[in-house]
This record gives sequence, C-alpha cells and structure tokens, in this order.
Amino acid sequence: MKINTRLSLFSAFIANTIFIGFAFTVYLFSSNYRAQDFQERLKQRVVITEKIFLEKESFSKDELAKITDQFLHTLPFETEELVSLGEADSVKYKYDYPDDVRSQFGINEVVDFKDSDRQGESRKFHVNGADYLIIVTAKDIVGFENLRFLKNIIFLLMTIGIPLIFISSFYITSKALSPLIRTIRKANSINASTLHQRLSIVNPNDEIGELAIAVNKLLDRLQEAFEAQKSFIRNASHEIKNPLTAIMGEADLSLSTERGTDEYLSSMKIILSESELLNSTVNNLLHLSKISSNKEGVLMEQIKFDDLVMESVNSYKYLNSECKVSVEVTEKNNYIILGNRSLLQSLVVNLLDNGCKFSDNEQVYLSLNDDGEGFVLKVKDQGVGISTEEISKVETAFFRGSNVIDVKGSGIGLALCAKIVDLHRGRLTIQSVVEKGTEVSVKLPLP
Repeated sequence: MKINTRLSLFSAFIANTIFIGFAFTVYLFSSNYRAQDFQERLKQRVVITEKIFLEKESFSKDELAKITDQFLHTLPFETEELVSLGEADSVKYKYDYPDDVRSQFGINEVVDFKDSDRQGESRKFHVNGADYLIIVTAKDIVGFENLRFLKNIIFLLMTIGIPLIFISSFYITSKALSPLIRTIRKANSINASTLHQRLSIVNPNDEIGELAIAVNKLLDRLQEAFEAQKSFIRNASHEIKNPLTAIMGEADLSLSTERGTDEYLSSMKIILSESELLNSTVNNLLHLSKISSNKEGVLMEQIKFDDLVMESVNSYKYLNSECKVSVEVTEKNNYIILGNRSLLQSLVVNLLDNGCKFSDNEQVYLSLNDDGEGFVLKVKDQGVGISTEEISKVETAFFRGSNVIDVKGSGIGLALCAKIVDLHRGRLTIQSVVEKGTEVSVKLPLP
C-alpha cells in the first residue's frame, strides 16, 4: 500500500473517530441534561402538590389561585398521589411502581426514580403526628422528541460527513504529496548522461524541500565521484600507456636493425627506466584503489615507526642510488604506532621519491620526532617548489604542477600519501616556495 493511501486512510480514520466521538458526546450530554432538567421540574411539581393538598388552608384566595394556576400546567402523562404512611403492608398506592422503588419510599426522604420512559419523584414529610408521601411521575415527551431529532441530525451528518472526510483526506493527502511524486519522477529520469540535472525545490523549509536538497547534494557527490572516476580512468590509461609505448617503441627500434653493444645498453636502460615508472604507477594505483574501496579491510598492526622509516629509506636508496638523503631521528624509547606496514612504507618512499625527483637528486632532509601529541615525519627538499595556487591541487590524483611537466612521474604520489595519512587519522601539510624547495610534514597520532 502506498504512503498516499495509508496517510489518507489513517487521517480519515482519526478524523472520523473524533467526529463520531464528538457526536456521541453531544448526544450523551444532551440526554443527561434532559433527564436532570425534567427531574427538577418533577421536584417543583412535588412542592406544588404538597402546598395544594396539605397547606391550602394557610393561603389566601389569591395565593391559592396562583398556586392552582401553576398546578394546572401539568406535565405530559403526569400522575400524582398523596399516601399516608402507616404500616408497610397497609400502604395502598394508586399507581404501580417498581418494587425496588417502593422499598425506598418509606425509608428515604426523597427518591428519584425511572420506570421505562417515565420519571418520578417522591418526598416524605411529617404533618400533625403522621407521615405522608407525595409521589409525582410524568413522561418527558418534548425532551425525548428533541433527543430523537438530535439523533436524526447526528445520523444524517455522519452519513454525509464520514464519506466526505474520506474523500477530503484522499484529496488533501494527494495534494500535499504531489511535490514528492514530482520529485520521484524527476529523480527517476536522471541517469548517467543527465547527472548534471537537479531536482526542483519548491519550499526549502518543508520536509519535501529538505529531501530534494539532500538528493541534490547526493547527486553532487555522485557527479563528482563519476567525474573523478572518468578522470581517473582517462589519466590512468594515459600514464600506463606512455611508458608502455616507450618500452614497445624502444624494443621495436632495437630489433629493427643490428646495433652495437653501447646502443643496446642504452635501449635497455630506457626500457628499464620506463618499466620502473610503469611499475611504480601500477603499485601506486593498486594502493590508491585498495584504500578508496575498502578502508575497513586494511590490516592494522603495531609498528615501530622509526625502524620502518629507516627500512624505507634504505629501500629507496637501493632503487635510486643517486639521491642524497639525510636522516635525523630524535631519540625515543619507542615510536610504536598502529598502522599498515605496506602503506606506511609506500608513504615514506613516495615522499622521498618526490623530494629527490623534483630537486634533481639534490640533498633531501628527512626527520622524525615526537611533539608530545604524535609522531612528526618531515621530508624537505631544495627543488623547484610548488606555486601557491597549485598547492591545494597536488593531493588530487594525476595532477602535476605546471613547472614539473618535463619531469617523469604519474601525479599519483602525493594523492596516495594524503589517502594513507587520512586512513591513519593523521594530518599532511605542505609548505613550498617556488625555486627554493618544498617541505612535506606528516603527523601521525599516538596509539
């Protein structure tokens, strides 16, 4: 069942329940008021009867005429009688009363009672050493007619009102949900080729407007991710294709004609260099994909970070013996952190590789210390630097600064480093001056 139907039925049910409850409440209060009002009138009739039958000698003619005139305006089907109370078995009643009511006549001073559609009132009083009982009964014909009329009116209103409430509920709910239905239709029409389209926002302050805003923000993130994915595939293809093309071209050139030993060695060096670049690019891509797709699945363990840094430095020196790296590690009992060994090694190697590559293998300074809040790793070079406008972009995959276009690289290194640092809940900052050098600082939290 759709929300539209559920809301309509629910609201109609609530409204009709309130409507019916209100109608019954009105009828119940009206019925109780009729009974109480008629009972008061019966009490007055008892008082009048008592005055006429027991105290007429004490009134003047005018007073008696006035009381008699009141008495003549009898109630519908009224009965009244005056009974002398003696022995219980000797009391004779002119009219028939329910047994449970009769048993109260001689006991209670005043008795209010009902017998079917007839109401009654009795009062006991003492005169000249004897007990007497006045009993008055009547039917509230006008009151019952008014109640019957009220009941018919309520029934008529319910007959018309209940279906009308259901119809109104369906109309109002459909009207209220129509923006949501339009939003759903618009959202269903958006696909990969129309990902730039956005949902219309009629009222940003209501729930449907907030939903449209949330969906639009989701579409923004999807479009950004989609564009990033396309850019990633395009750039990855380009970065992998370039060294492959160079390797194939150099190999084809070497095999096309016979050459001397020096020429073959030169070709093999070119092929090796391009293969190393390709291998580095592929490894970085694999690490980047692993972090992006499954952060929770990355194995974390306790690592002695200073030992890992030294292992990474020695490993990089083996790959690039021309790079001059100066290492300074502040003495400390331990540099234990919780992290992934492979990714942290890749972090150090990439930072060193960037420092050496963009400074043409000039001196690179690496330092490790503890500032009390975490472990700080700094890599500083004396290379070409990064312009202020481009520092915010260097952590984007495949972005390369305008002043390093001629330097071999894939543009993945810093992007991967930023992902690794973020995975380890650390912070990466870059300070750079063009033609003077760059300092990359990585702060990893204490375990």
